[in-house]
Amino acid sequence: MATVALVTEDGAAHQKSYRDAIRDIALIERVELLDPGGLTFDDTITTVGKKAGGTHVTVDSLLGSGVPDMAIVTMIAAHAPDVIRPLLEAGVHVMAEKPACVRADDFAELARIADANGAHLMLALANRIHPATEEARRLIASGGIGDLYAVRAAQVDDQTRIQRRLNDPDWTFQKKLAGGGHLSWLGIHRLDLLSYMVGEDIVEVSAMTAVAGGTPIDVEDLGIVTVRFSGGALGVLFSGYLMPRKGHSGFTVYGSNGWVRGNEGEAGALEWHSTASEMLGSEDRRYEYSGKPGGYTAWVKRTLKAALGEAPAPITAEDGLKVLRVVHAAYASAESGSVVRL
Repeated sequence: MATVALVTEDGAAHQKSYRDAIRDIALIERVELLDPGGLTFDDTITTVGKKAGGTHVTVDSLLGSGVPDMAIVTMIAAHAPDVIRPLLEAGVHVMAEKPACVRADDFAELARIADANGAHLMLALANRIHPATEEARRLIASGGIGDLYAVRAAQVDDQTRIQRRLNDPDWTFQKKLAGGGHLSWLGIHRLDLLSYMVGEDIVEVSAMTAVAGGTPIDVEDLGIVTVRFSGGALGVLFSGYLMPRKGHSGFTVYGSNGWVRGNEGEAGALEWHSTASEMLGSEDRRYEYSGKPGGYTAWVKRTLKAALGEAPAPITAEDGLKVLRVVHAAYASAESGSVVRL
């Protein structure tokens, strides 16, 4: 049985999802709560019930109660490094809600501390464990679509996320608190998946950003990012708050012997076409998955097993740093009008 810490604050993202995951995962016996302002304690205790342990407003107080098996950290991005740093210095494994920083260099420091103390630092990029992602990665690695040519991906979300928060501005739309807009909050998922699925690093970035909806926010609500992978293939990401209601996301990977495409919805299918001789049967295939892929509960469970030494980490600190550098390279490219090489 495991003890986790939930480290959060008022206004932080996905608190309910993490509380529900803690409640539902049988492996978690106890949760210690850390909130510098103390405003989230009641809601968490109500959700997790008998699993609730102590309440703390400082990291020192939390660690004084014992070292948890893992800390789940969901904080406003600008506040996250100052909380994550002492946890890692104490050897606590950390699963942190992205982006967990406003500058990639801040995360680089955290990655160094994690490595020095033998601690996992796992950025919450949970689409890595989606069935469509894992099957696409397996198919590409097996040579099923041949040599990699190009990738395209979309992360399109709804404008209502912005409109409903205008009277009470959300930190994700404030550059000083978030570090960026849609790219650093949601587009980061696609950028991570591009590298993860094809098994290659992104080495060049070119981007343009805009506030397409005209909403008075000081970060982008639209970003178009083109990338070059280490093997020479190209990719493009379409990332923005563009739909009036209900967004969509997906990817297509093209190779010398075919293609594979999919989305990360609650249910659906991964489709591919392959003429590779080693792919027996029909050239056109469909991998269907049904039901909920698991969401936050599956991700917390997977990262906790890594923290307990029972499974490999689904994402490393180095992985997280790489994708954050790509995001911030996109911002640098959009500002300068130049290609940024990593």
